[in-house]
Amino acid sequence: MRKEDDFVVCRCENVYYSDLLEIMEDGANNSRELKLKSRAGMGFCNSRTCGPLLEAMTGDNSNELPHYVHLKSQPPIRTISLLDLARGNNDD
Repeated sequence: MRKEDDFVVCRCENVYYSDLLEIMEDGANNSRELKLKSRAGMGFCNSRTCGPLLEAMTGDNSNELPHYVHLKSQPPIRTISLLDLARGNNDD
C-alpha cells in the first residue's frame, strides 16, 4: 500500500520513490546499483527523466571520490515501426 506522499520517480518503469528508498536501505549505495535493482532508468527515455534524481539520491552527482559509473542516456539507434518489424522489412 502506497503512502499519500509517495510518487513515481521513473514513469517508464513505474518505479516509486519508496521502492528506491527500500533498495537503498538494503545496501545499494550508488546510482548504478539503484538502477539495476529497481529498473528505474531502463525504460524508453533511458534515464533522461529520473537519472538526475537517482544520482542526487545516492550522491553520485558530486565530484568527490570514489567515482562511480554514472547513468548514461542515449537515444535508440533508429526507430522502426511495428508494422515493418512484423513484416520483417529491413533496409540493411
